[in-house]
Amino acid sequence: MHPLLRTTFAFALLALCCSSAWADPPRDGLILWLDAADLGGGKSGPNDSQVGLPVTRWVDRSSHGNHLEQHRDDRQPIVEKDATSGQPMVRFDGDDLLELDRLEGLSVGDQMFHIVFVMRSLDESDHTSQRILDFESRESDGTVPKRQGFWIGAQKGRGLVRLGIHEGDEGEGLHVAWDGHSHLLELVYRAEQTFEMYFDGQRERRAMFNGTHFLGLKEHVSLALGQHVNQHDNEQTFFRGNLGEVLFYNRPLTTIERQQVNQYLKDKFSLSTELAELPQFEADVRPILATHCLECHGNDTREAGLDLRSVSSMLIGGEAGPVIVRGEPDYSELLTRIESGQMPPEGESRLTEEEVRTLREWIEADAPAEEPVVITAPPSKITDEDRQHWAWNRPKPHDPPEVRQAELVSNDIDRFVLARLEQEGLSYSQEADAHSLVRRVYFDLIGLPPSPHEVRQFVDDTQPGACERLIDRLLESQHFGERWGRHWLDVVGYVDVHGSDNDFAIIKPLSGKWRYRDYVVRSFNEDKPFDRFLTEQLAGDELCDWRDADTFTPEMLENLVATTFLLCANDDSSQNELNTPDIRHHVLQRTSETVANALLAVTMQCAKCHDHKYEPISQYDYYSFESIFAPVFNVRNWVTAENRVRPAVSDIERTQIDEANAALQKQIDELTTRRDEIHANCRTRLIAERLEGLPDDIRGAVRSAVEAPSDQRTDEQKKLVEQHESSVVPTDEQIKAELTEAELDECSRIESQTGDLKAELRSYDQITWAVENAAAPATHVLRRGNYLRPGLEVQPALLDILTTEPTSQPWSDVEHSTTSNGRRLELARQLTDADTLAGGYVARVIVNRLWQQLFGRGIVETSDNFGVSGSPPTHPELLDWLTLEFIQNGWHVKSLIKSMMMSNAYRQTSRIDDNSKNAEEVDPANKLLWRMNLRRLDSEQVRDSMLTSSGKLDRSIGGEPLPLDVQPDGMVRIKTDSLPNPGSQWRRSLYVLARRNYQLTMLRMFDQPIVTRNCSLRKPTSVVTQSLTLLHDDFVLEQAEFMARRAMDEAVEQSDPELVSWAFTAALGRPTDAEESAWSVDLLARHAERYQAQGMEADPARLKAVAHLCHMLLNTNEFLYLP
Repeated sequence: MHPLLRTTFAFALLALCCSSAWADPPRDGLILWLDAADLGGGKSGPNDSQVGLPVTRWVDRSSHGNHLEQHRDDRQPIVEKDATSGQPMVRFDGDDLLELDRLEGLSVGDQMFHIVFVMRSLDESDHTSQRILDFESRESDGTVPKRQGFWIGAQKGRGLVRLGIHEGDEGEGLHVAWDGHSHLLELVYRAEQTFEMYFDGQRERRAMFNGTHFLGLKEHVSLALGQHVNQHDNEQTFFRGNLGEVLFYNRPLTTIERQQVNQYLKDKFSLSTELAELPQFEADVRPILATHCLECHGNDTREAGLDLRSVSSMLIGGEAGPVIVRGEPDYSELLTRIESGQMPPEGESRLTEEEVRTLREWIEADAPAEEPVVITAPPSKITDEDRQHWAWNRPKPHDPPEVRQAELVSNDIDRFVLARLEQEGLSYSQEADAHSLVRRVYFDLIGLPPSPHEVRQFVDDTQPGACERLIDRLLESQHFGERWGRHWLDVVGYVDVHGSDNDFAIIKPLSGKWRYRDYVVRSFNEDKPFDRFLTEQLAGDELCDWRDADTFTPEMLENLVATTFLLCANDDSSQNELNTPDIRHHVLQRTSETVANALLAVTMQCAKCHDHKYEPISQYDYYSFESIFAPVFNVRNWVTAENRVRPAVSDIERTQIDEANAALQKQIDELTTRRDEIHANCRTRLIAERLEGLPDDIRGAVRSAVEAPSDQRTDEQKKLVEQHESSVVPTDEQIKAELTEAELDECSRIESQTGDLKAELRSYDQITWAVENAAAPATHVLRRGNYLRPGLEVQPALLDILTTEPTSQPWSDVEHSTTSNGRRLELARQLTDADTLAGGYVARVIVNRLWQQLFGRGIVETSDNFGVSGSPPTHPELLDWLTLEFIQNGWHVKSLIKSMMMSNAYRQTSRIDDNSKNAEEVDPANKLLWRMNLRRLDSEQVRDSMLTSSGKLDRSIGGEPLPLDVQPDGMVRIKTDSLPNPGSQWRRSLYVLARRNYQLTMLRMFDQPIVTRNCSLRKPTSVVTQSLTLLHDDFVLEQAEFMARRAMDEAVEQSDPELVSWAFTAALGRPTDAEESAWSVDLLARHAERYQAQGMEADPARLKAVAHLCHMLLNTNEFLYLP
């Protein structure tokens, strides 16, 4: 029921209960109602004939069928008449309890509840830690997991009621309840570790569990009255006292509903509970506001956009958000400002203490009012000025401009670039030479250098179209996806581990997560349309009905793996002590921020606490966008990172495989048992024969010693075994040698059958995924980002600035798969609809990043920030033109990349010569592209280039990541002892285990990003540790030696000049000039002579000399940079 309707009905019921004795309590959410006056559920009322009888079954009046029972005569409580009210009560005498195996009506996860009961205690002398009620999750094997249930009772003889988490934190009341009198007690859990305690109608505590938090309920929950679940022998925790009535709700009651329940129980049990009359807005609160506040906030003036004339307007709030939080006076800004003296302003009359108290009591009572409270979304804060920003407008079609230097135009891209250069009196630099160009193209398309043969092949191809043919061939290479997929993995913040990864030595890979990396590589290789690529990652699970599938199709599996995109934010909740509400909210917030930055190139973090100071993104925007992902990252029904793993087969197929494997394993076990019996019989026979050779006086003692279990032998037996075991007890090999022919035949047959059966066993892989597992709770604006201060409820929506017209239907009504609520799929549709601002905007973001990867700088330099605080585009018309071309070509990446690389802008040299002086003065940063930007290799390219040059690179595609080994000295190496073969250590760097903080040392030295968030642009550095690494690192020295051996094997001639030429081409992509050749030949001669002088043979000395040459080349700037 909607909270507003619930409140309206509660008002009516409260009025009814005042005129009719014992009107039934509210039924909405009531899952357990135990009434001592109606033990059998017949609503027969008090019956004196029941007094003194044992209670075998206490029937639940809630209609959920949660009846409690006790079949043991010695554990059954009895019915007793309450001396004060005359009402029956159930007496628990210190060894009684009632139990329910499965409590219906609760949800899995962070379940809220409100439990009300009337109790009267007996003495606590022998039962110092009594438990009135206990409900705990149960595993399939019957065990009770820690911190997944609650108990209500007392502790350590203090007599104060406690609400405790099973083996977790506890909250204690303030008034003694174990005093021999009847009391009305209420225990409330509002989720996210927040609880409340009421004693005789008055709230005495509202607090949070700290440290050992509640971890959520499982599907199976058991309940006990009078004792803990499954603890029949713990005398200290048996309850001694009477229970008159128990009401268990699966939600917190409103204040009005509480009043109704309290009135019902007070009248029924003649309790001394004092129920204060609730303040009403119209009668009690509005007059106070009219006197002190409405002059500035409601009548003709509404300062800060705040209207205090109605409850609805206060819940909507003003510029700073809602000013009241129902039930939370301490978190209500209105009361905070008044109590602190900030409001009313100086010079105006202050509120009296009674008026302040009325406001506090009214808010604490959920702000009751006669008005129909209607909360609508606040009006848009987007102004016409905001929409003038270039990024908040759809891409516009532009005709390629005419240029004076038409001979420099290769395609339309050049027209846009040249036109801008010509405005400044500039032009292109000369085209890069063939050796530089082939190296550039190889690195840009596949991330690897060309081999000497591939260099010669391109340089010798003098036919027109040589560059285009090279680009076409590399676009079809299986390594294309590895190179371009790596950039996307940066953009989304992908790592192979889960958690913060803050411990150097502890590595936590998430099983199967690497399949997302392979999915990305595969998608780029297939040139999957980018709109489909984005849709699969945002909502792959919503594209098909995988839950009811007999088997997963390849497409289903692909879609599910793609959702791992949503698991890239840091999530520490797999550690129980960090599985807390703040961490859960943090993961949800980081996920929405990462998605926004990856797809929209906006920075949203500021809007978590307040409206963005620079961008047109409100706090309402932030939480509306966050709510799109709330069903997956459900803070009330949390799934830890480690549990976001599932088999790569359907549930039906998994069951079939498990059942078939179980049947096969049973046969294998039976055969293995029979084989072991044969061996055991032979062993017994051999021991008996060998014992006959021992003296009579020790034979029996030795037999007893060897037959006794090793952990049960006496000292004397241990000594005998040590002396005689080798001569008496046969080894496995000796047993096999002594088997009879019949036994050998049977064992052989068993081995054959076992092998055949094992071959039939099936297995399944693991994948990571992000899917919904329960309906999401409401999402609220959080004041200052604090989840304990919820404000206005929001609905899922795209950022207001990206929406030019209102959505035609609520997101909850859009067409979607029945397995989820469709929020993410609707987001994907809006972000890939090319006819909308949002679709064009996303396409523009992608195009800019593609340009950035090829030219070293995006057309918008801040590729992660298209907002007002980011950089404006240097070529806005070109960016729009490329974006529309991208969309018209079906969102295909490869064709756009080819267009960029075929432009003369791309093929320019990066060198600066005497003709560049004017350009350097006009455009020193080269933003207008009068030359190609000099770019340093990425960290992976540095390592992979060494492996390519040495010939050791393992080019296999996909698979599990290479494990890392953390050394005591701080170095991080490949863990070679757990690899399938030694050569696997030389796989591409893409396949090295990706960590957030402690990457492979070789990669870290060359600016592998620290993945605290995502990374849209790597920023290369030039520091001394890089030079030291190239000089001294074992990996570099090893690859230099391998490269030298390869040179000796592959050089056409074995002359020193030929070896030098081959090494230069392998490392730098070009042959030597005369001077370099002379220097290098001299280096070889001097080093070879030095080694021979040390006693080394000629061939090894020459190899060492060539290794020195190769090492020198790997240390050059030319090796590290693309010309």
